[in-house]
Amino acid sequence: MCMASEHPLSISDELKTFLEGPASVLAGTRDSRLMPEITRAWGPRVSEDRQHISLCVPLATSRKMIDNLDGNGEIAVTFSLPTNYRTFQLKGRNATIAEPDSTDLAAVGRHRDAFASVNESLGQSRERVEAFWQAEVETSPVLVKILFVPEEIFDQTPGPGAGREI
Repeated sequence: MCMASEHPLSISDELKTFLEGPASVLAGTRDSRLMPEITRAWGPRVSEDRQHISLCVPLATSRKMIDNLDGNGEIAVTFSLPTNYRTFQLKGRNATIAEPDSTDLAAVGRHRDAFASVNESLGQSRERVEAFWQAEVETSPVLVKILFVPEEIFDQTPGPGAGREI
């Protein structure tokens, strides 16, 4: 495994566009007993130096994830495009929690809009897609930002290349 402090990965233009696009984003952590915790994430952003990722999760539904990150700092985030199931997984360590700023919240809004639009193109009404996260907004209006440095990136697109490290 490539350790972030030794040889940081640099995210390509193509991957940055994909990660910041209309993909479904799921963030996963684990506790000390290896029990997983998964939550939907919004507003992914790649830093200007192309070595850091930030994304937002709802506070009320992510308390266990935050506890896991406080305990071990390990995170795996999967990005999957609904139109063709193209999928990437990024794994990192030393993830930190912060309060999102206006730029982060704007990214969440753009991501939700893009996600709704791409699903509309697949025949789902915008109202139906927005209902997907509306209950989350009503029960957990407060978001927290997760920041991490990807140490491993995998192509997880279904097919013969799934699991290939990039």
